[in-house]
Amino acid sequence: MTRRDRVLAALSFNFLLDEMANGIGGLDPLDALLVLAINQANIAPLTRDPEARARYGDINAPAPDDERRPVSINAVAASLGLAFETVRRRIRRLTAAQVCQLSGEGVVVPASFLISPGYVASVMQGHERLRRFYFELKAAGLLDGLPAPNFETDSVPVRAAARLLADYLLRACEGLMRESGNAISVMLLVALLAPALADEGRASGAPRTISVRGVAMRLKLSAETARRHCAELAEDGLCIRASGGTLVPEDALGRPGLRLLLAENAANVQRLMAGLAERGVVQAWEAARA
Repeated sequence: MTRRDRVLAALSFNFLLDEMANGIGGLDPLDALLVLAINQANIAPLTRDPEARARYGDINAPAPDDERRPVSINAVAASLGLAFETVRRRIRRLTAAQVCQLSGEGVVVPASFLISPGYVASVMQGHERLRRFYFELKAAGLLDGLPAPNFETDSVPVRAAARLLADYLLRACEGLMRESGNAISVMLLVALLAPALADEGRASGAPRTISVRGVAMRLKLSAETARRHCAELAEDGLCIRASGGTLVPEDALGRPGLRLLLAENAANVQRLMAGLAERGVVQAWEAARA
């Protein structure tokens, strides 16, 4: 792995961990991931329509419910590698909390949730993390040439940026699930990879470890759930117990699966930034900083 690849991966996985840990709308990280997956499936046809993308790019303008395509619980469970019953139970709870709407056709995240104060506040916080991520990548010289904007906008299209970010998060999860198996293990693997890919500690020969209990608290998982999934990752050779905690050993980063994952992540980051540039988000960020 080149130093450039390592720096990009370290920044990316720290960003992914922040996004997963902070969730959306006050939901715990796993529920937040479910809602992202459901919402992206609901609006998938609209994201292929340039006029719809422009029409529903503002933070106060989510696509209306009658334009959203319901998705089955089975499809959501399969996309995240989770048991059907686990997803069904969580969606029923989210429905009772009016975060989702469940019918015979499937499940939808309604516009009423997507304009709720809690959701909007979390999107704005996520947008600020995304903005910082862009400038970190730029400062490190890790961005290829980005396209010019294709849309005229008087303000930053925050909701459009959030959709692009959700696409990136779900693509990252898809790659990570090849190695870890399901969404819960994905979150733990991201927490392990972030320090493993960082430069700090490597020169001294002291690998950076994490506390599984501390990560469980950050991701709002039970300590037993985190321990069990870390044990499964260890059985697969993705992490080991060491003095002071758990870590991804250096030789594991050379596994073909992880090398492919990091290469895909680099391409996905570039795709995310290109999409943000095309929607006028990057131009707005740069203008505000000038």
